[in-house]
Amino acid sequence: MIGLACATLSAEGFDYRDFAATFEMLPAAGFRYVEFNLWDAVTMLPSSGRDLRERCEQSSLTPAAVYGHGFGAESEFDIARDVAHKVRLMEIARELGCSRVVATGCTRGEGGGLERTIRTLEKLLPAAEDLDMLICLENHAGSNLESVEDYARICEAIPSVRVGICIDTGHFDASDVDMDQLIDTLGERVLHLHVKENRGRGSVDFRRFGEGTTDNHHILERMVRLEYSGYITVELSPQRDRPTSVDDLRKAHEMFVNFQRET
Repeated sequence: MIGLACATLSAEGFDYRDFAATFEMLPAAGFRYVEFNLWDAVTMLPSSGRDLRERCEQSSLTPAAVYGHGFGAESEFDIARDVAHKVRLMEIARELGCSRVVATGCTRGEGGGLERTIRTLEKLLPAAEDLDMLICLENHAGSNLESVEDYARICEAIPSVRVGICIDTGHFDASDVDMDQLIDTLGERVLHLHVKENRGRGSVDFRRFGEGTTDNHHILERMVRLEYSGYITVELSPQRDRPTSVDDLRKAHEMFVNFQRET
């Protein structure tokens, strides 16, 4: 199965509390699946999962994943705090009925670097096994999770299939990373997909879909050939010149809906 989801940031931007725009715009644009960006403490309250699930049922949306703050721990205490945060994300995901938790890393060289991220993941793995969760590590330009080599180190250190890669196509373009090389070497560890539009390789210049140069279809076609099963999440980064519209989301849905697979 492959489901086409949309991230809440696509409708809400980065300043939100109650996801009102998400529940209005995503169904209107044709989306059936939603990925919740839970970056504010108010979205992680004890009642959060239950409330969001009820609203999803009312809006005919199915939760695909939850996305939280990135991995980063300057001290042993920070590792414990990071683990507790990710466990709470897993609990919310379970309450929502989904099994994917997504997070990226700190700015490169900060937050204890890649080694401390690996140590945090090692401590988090038993909870992922107990709660039947997948930990999807998303690449960001300029972060500790950015290159093929970064992911190769993580996959070697943590061979569990519960820890893997969330490809963000736009951020890989912005980092000038060869996504074909990543798929050739680590394609079996890809657990989640984010499609984003960037203009030009090697620098961050996120655009609306159709206005950039990221070859999203090529990457999705490769993953389909590898019999990828999971979700493709549309991330339409908020633009400063005007808010995201239902038409923007509908265009993204139309571009990628043919990659959905019911079984």
